Amino acid sequence: MTAETAEGSTLRVTAAEVNGLLGRYITETFDADRKAALREQFASEHIVPLRQLCPPELFAPIKDEACSIMDRYGVNHDLVFEITDNTPRSMTTVGQPVIKDEGPLIDAFYFSSELLGFVSDIVGEQVHSCPYAGEHYVISRLGRSGDTHGWHWDDYTYGIILVLEAPHYTEGGFVQAVPHTSWDKENPDVYGALISSQVRSYALEAGDAYVVKTNTTMHRVHPIRGEGRRTIVNMTLASSEDLTKSLTHETNDTLFGGVRDPRSAG
Repeated sequence: MTAETAEGSTLRVTAAEVNGLLGRYITETFDADRKAALREQFASEHIVPLRQLCPPELFAPIKDEACSIMDRYGVNHDLVFEITDNTPRSMTTVGQPVIKDEGPLIDAFYFSSELLGFVSDIVGEQVHSCPYAGEHYVISRLGRSGDTHGWHWDDYTYGIILVLEAPHYTEGGFVQAVPHTSWDKENPDVYGALISSQVRSYALEAGDAYVVKTNTTMHRVHPIRGEGRRTIVNMTLASSEDLTKSLTHETNDTLFGGVRDPRSAG
């Protein structure tokens, strides 16, 4: 993959270089004071924007990779999920198996030890790649007026989302979160959570990322309006406690296809 520099020359970025690029950039960009502020915000709100997390020389190739995959393989959905109180999912998605085959930079970004260490520092505990491959990484796009990733929780404790395209907040597509809530799959109560808790909203720009404590923070992406478009890579991270649990993946498998059946390989 290639990226244009400010001088107009072209840089080639390989998967093998991703971890080093992230490590150098994080060290240069997120000093001790900035990381302390991020830790404090996350501890309070259970979601924190990481402004311009992705190095510019890596961002363009990852965006190109993800958008190419989306344009070729994206599947449109217009669903509601009873397991999250009939909230909507109007979006276009690509799941992990396709990205594993077609997205080496995304794969390298997700498995970067520098990224895992940085996120662990922010959330205050060791995080791990997800034990269920189908939730390692997925791509989603909200590109039509009314598209939304409706209110929901996730099974694993953490998510990190890399924003590749984002509309101005006046066109929707911003993130909303309700921390310190819980997901009862047998009796989900989205409205109860909204009534009893504070909703916080966060506008993100292309190149930003954000970390969410997704199992106890109800969250959604506000519906798109007008000509806005939002494309992201969503990556799931597990806590050490998650690794001891038997978790299910109902909404992920419906929206993103789960993992490839090994019997279909070859």
